Amino acid sequence: MVLVSILGDFHSSIVPISYAFRTKITKHIIVYDDSHGDRREAERLIRGQKAFLKNNSDITYELIPMIIDEDSYVSLLGCVQKIKQEADSYSDIYLNATDGLSSVVLVLANALMDIGAKALAYDRYANTYNQHTKQGMEKFTVEESMDIGSHLVLKGYTILEKQDKRILARRKEHIMALTRDLDRYKRFAGEVGRVGIEGVEGYADFKDHFHQMDITDRKFVQGTVFEEYIYHLIRDHFDFDDVVTGVRVRFEEGVENEFDILMIKENHLHTIECKLVSGLNGEHFVYKTEQIKDYLDDDGRAMILSVGAENERRTKRGHVKRQFTRGDRARARYGEIAIHQVKDFDEAAFLRDVKRWFGVERKKENR
Repeated sequence: MVLVSILGDFHSSIVPISYAFRTKITKHIIVYDDSHGDRREAERLIRGQKAFLKNNSDITYELIPMIIDEDSYVSLLGCVQKIKQEADSYSDIYLNATDGLSSVVLVLANALMDIGAKALAYDRYANTYNQHTKQGMEKFTVEESMDIGSHLVLKGYTILEKQDKRILARRKEHIMALTRDLDRYKRFAGEVGRVGIEGVEGYADFKDHFHQMDITDRKFVQGTVFEEYIYHLIRDHFDFDDVVTGVRVRFEEGVENEFDILMIKENHLHTIECKLVSGLNGEHFVYKTEQIKDYLDDDGRAMILSVGAENERRTKRGHVKRQFTRGDRARARYGEIAIHQVKDFDEAAFLRDVKRWFGVERKKENR
C-alpha cells in the first residue's frame, strides 16, 4: 500500500489514517507546498513519523517527502508522475485528500483515480472515512484508534516524562484512602507545604500511607496525590481508549508543558487541569489551557478542575476576589474549555460533568 498524505491545515486528519493503515503501508508519501510555513509543518510531521517508526520496529514503511508548488499545474502533474513511479500497482495507491487545498486535491485525486487509485476522506469528528473510486464510495470506521503516546509522537512531539501505570496501580489504594476526605487532606497538604511531612503534627494515618509509598516529596503531597485520584476516577468510570497522568511534553525547542491528565477517545486527545487549592488565578489558567489545547488536538477539549475554595471571597480590605470571572468563563466557553469549580468535591457531579463535556460513555459496570 502506498499512502499519499496531502499536508493541509489539520494533522488530526493525516495522523489517524497513517496510524490505522500502519501495518499495510509500504511507502508513505507526504505532499506539501514549498512555502516556509508548510515546510515547517511538514518537517514536524516527518519527524513524528520517523520517531514512530523508531519506536515500533515491526512497522517498516518508507517515508517519501514530495514538495510541490500548489499554484503550478505543471508541478502538480509532476507530483502525480512521481507518485505513480513509487507504486507497483496503481490500485495500491491511497490518496488521503481530507484537508489538502482544493486545487491540489482536485488535480491529484482526478489523475490518480483515473488510473485505479483510491481517495480517502477522513471525518475527524466521527472517526470514519469514505473511500472513493471511479466506481463509487464506501464508508469505513477507523477500528483501531491511537494511544496517547502514539498521538503525541506522530505529531512530532517528544514525551519527556510520564507516570508508569504499574506504579500508579500499586499505590492506588493509598491514593484513594488519602483523598477520601479532600477537605481534611487539603489542610494536611497545606501544613506539609510549610514544614514537610515529618514536621506536621497529627495526621498519623496520612503519614503512614506516605511511609508505605516511601514518598516525602512536598510536590507529590500538594499536587500529585489529587491528580492521581482524578486519574483513577477517570480510568475506573469511563471507556476512554487511554488515560495517562503526569506527562511532560516538548512541543518544540523551548516549548514544554506538563499535563495533569490526558485522555484519548477515537483519536481525539483531551486534557484536565487538576487543582486542589485555597484560591486560583482563573484568568491565567484559562489562557494557559487555551494555548496548550491547540498543540494537543485540533478537535480536543479541556477542563479546569478547581476544588477547595469558593469562587468568590472577600479580602481583609473588603475587596472581592474571584477565581473565575464572567469574562474568564466566556473565554473558556469560546475555547471549548469547561470549568468545574467547587469548594466541596462531589464525585458524582464531577463524573456527570466529564461524561457530558467529553462525550464519553460510562463503563458498563459503573452505569
